[in-house]
Amino acid sequence: MSRCIPFQEMIAQGRPEEAVIGLLKEFAKDPDYLGAIYNLGLAFDAMDRGNLAQRTYRLYLELDPQGYWASQAKAKLVESGGVTREEE
Repeated sequence: MSRCIPFQEMIAQGRPEEAVIGLLKEFAKDPDYLGAIYNLGLAFDAMDRGNLAQRTYRLYLELDPQGYWASQAKAKLVESGGVTREEE
């Protein structure tokens, strides 16, 4: 998952917009890089775009329900009130 680290660092440093741009470029180059989608959700959360973040986490779960970031995406949805915990 080291591909995600630079983008997570950008988000942590208060540069989520830059992370969004980079993640979209990475995803355009490699559509199998689904970690980009999860990390887009993190960036949208950091930008206070909760609804967009929730939709992004849901998209990740649709594309890769058992993927590396699946449990984190589900937790983010629960935390934000976007449901899951198997849709309660």
